[in-house]
Amino acid sequence: MELHEELLSDAEAAERADHGGTLRLIAATGARIRRAAALREIDSVADTALRDLAAEGRPRALIVLGYGTGATVARLLTAVAGAAATVPIVPVPGPALPGWVGPLDLVVVASTAGRAPEIAAALAEAGRRGSRIVVAAPPSSPIGVLCTQVRGTLIPMADDVAPVWSRLWSVAVPTLMAAELAGVIPAQRYDAAASAADEAAIRCRPSQEPFVNPAKEIALRLAESMPAVWASGQIAAVAAERLADQAALRAGIPVIHAALPDLGRGQLGLVDGLYAAGADDLFRDPFEDGAGKNAAVVLFGEAEVDPRLGVVESLVRDRGIAVTTVTAQQPDALSRAADLIAVADFAAAYLALLMGIGPDQGRTIDEYRLRTAQ
Repeated sequence: MELHEELLSDAEAAERADHGGTLRLIAATGARIRRAAALREIDSVADTALRDLAAEGRPRALIVLGYGTGATVARLLTAVAGAAATVPIVPVPGPALPGWVGPLDLVVVASTAGRAPEIAAALAEAGRRGSRIVVAAPPSSPIGVLCTQVRGTLIPMADDVAPVWSRLWSVAVPTLMAAELAGVIPAQRYDAAASAADEAAIRCRPSQEPFVNPAKEIALRLAESMPAVWASGQIAAVAAERLADQAALRAGIPVIHAALPDLGRGQLGLVDGLYAAGADDLFRDPFEDGAGKNAAVVLFGEAEVDPRLGVVESLVRDRGIAVTTVTAQQPDALSRAADLIAVADFAAAYLALLMGIGPDQGRTIDEYRLRTAQ
């Protein structure tokens, strides 16, 4: 397939090809984090509800209902909390709740569309069991309406008219705020996270040349090779999975992902197999079958998390395989997440442009949602 590399060197051409304004939406991630974090200041009802949540004290456990983006929020919350979590944080995709969940537990729903029947079923069950409930979802959605019926606390999304894929932080920030006020995680620095997303947007902007733009470099790696995104650290692992999901959504490109320590026991073997540098089928006809693909590796890391990431990078480079390393240096976990996830989102958008596909694509997923009422 012909790659449209000229779009990575011409900002105006890239913006013309980006019919849905995907790059602009990603660049506004910092603003979206600030808007969500300011909800208590502009919505007195939400502020009162969150104050009441804080007054009720710490729960026995925090259950996060969600799949897709909601599951990403659950993993992000777990990664941000780290060892500082005061109670267990349990992701649940629905429709069934664990049998032990009851009145002593806090159930939080993170739903970008608010239409998933599995989440609605689990939410209704939580209401029947008398659990404390907080929902971050569009207020007029079925799950938003159900929240009021089960006497839960609804935290309205700050931008429920934005595309569903761009609402990650619009549900992540309220979920983090609920966990923080319930005494489950320490206070978070939302302004610092927003600034980290802003800085990533500057590094990854369309006018930045590919050789100094990590997102464009990643896109080129993924487009020309068998792509693998590997991570060190819980935050980096969330970003790696986000990149794999967005690459499939936007560009139709499969990307495998893994994180240390499991990486060293499985996917690292990729560099010695069929996709190793210089490996090719003896009987391949380059005219009939096309050129073979070698592996390309993207490494997401966090400063001072795991020295084994350097070992992985060295092993991969020694075998002649292209490597792009992006390391988040911010001191707090939430800022590292904002940085790496923004880079991942930009990379997926540039990958779609390279492939000649508008990055706002996802027609099959839209049709699936329509047919399944999700």
